[in-house]
Amino acid sequence: MTETRVLLIAGGSGSIGSAIARLALDQGWKVALHGRSPEKLQDMVVDLSDFGTIDGFAADIWAEDAAEVLVAEVAEQYGRIDAVIDCTATGPQGITGLFPGTSPGVFGDFLKVSVGWIERLAHAAYELLAQQGGTLIAFVSDAGIYAAPRQTLIGAARAGTIGFIRNFAVEAARDGIRAHVISPSYVEGSESAQRMGSERMASAAQRAGLGLPTAEDIAPLALFLCGDGARRITGQVLSVNGGLNA
Repeated sequence: MTETRVLLIAGGSGSIGSAIARLALDQGWKVALHGRSPEKLQDMVVDLSDFGTIDGFAADIWAEDAAEVLVAEVAEQYGRIDAVIDCTATGPQGITGLFPGTSPGVFGDFLKVSVGWIERLAHAAYELLAQQGGTLIAFVSDAGIYAAPRQTLIGAARAGTIGFIRNFAVEAARDGIRAHVISPSYVEGSESAQRMGSERMASAAQRAGLGLPTAEDIAPLALFLCGDGARRITGQVLSVNGGLNA
C-alpha cells in the first residue's frame, strides 16, 4: 500500500475537477481521475503527469455498479483512498426549464444519477475512508440552496444531496470520516458557463461584488477540507459565489 495520500476525483474531467487534480498533485497527493470518456481522461492524465502520480479510471455513472467498480479499481491500484471528491454533473434531457414543460418520465432517472450516485459512491468508499479518517466532498449547485425559476428539478436533486451529506456527516464522524458540500454558482470558464451564454454570465458577474469564481478559486477550498487543518470540521455546505448570494 502506498504511504502517500490518494484522492479520487469522480467526474474529474471538467474544469473544476482538473483544477483540483492539478493542485492536489502540487501538494503531494496521488490522484485517481474518473471520467466517462477514456480519450478525454487520457489526454488529461498526459497533461498532468509531469506534476505527480495520476491515473485515469473510466466509468459510466449510469451503470448500476459504476460506483462499486470505480472504487474497487482505485483501491486495487493504490491500496487506499483518503478522500473522494464528486464533481459529476450530468442528467437526462427534459429536466430544465419551467416545471410544466419538463418531462415526468426522466424525474426518477435524474434523482438516480445525482442523489443516488453520491449515495452509492459514499457507500462503496466508506470502509476505505474510515481506515485513515478520510473526507467525502460532493459538488452541487446553488440551486439546491437558493430558489429560482427553471431550476425546480435541479434544485430538488441538489437539495437532496445536501440533505444526504449533512446526515451522513453526523453518522460517519464516529468512524473518523468528514463530509461536506461545495456549492458553486456561476463559474467562469466552466462548461456550464458556456451553456448559459455570455449574456447570462455577464449579468451574474455584475451582481457578484467579488467577481465570479474560477475553478482555480474553488480548488484550494476543496483540498483544505480534505487536509489536516480541517480535521474538526464536517457537515458544512459552502457556497462559492463571489457575493452573488449570501
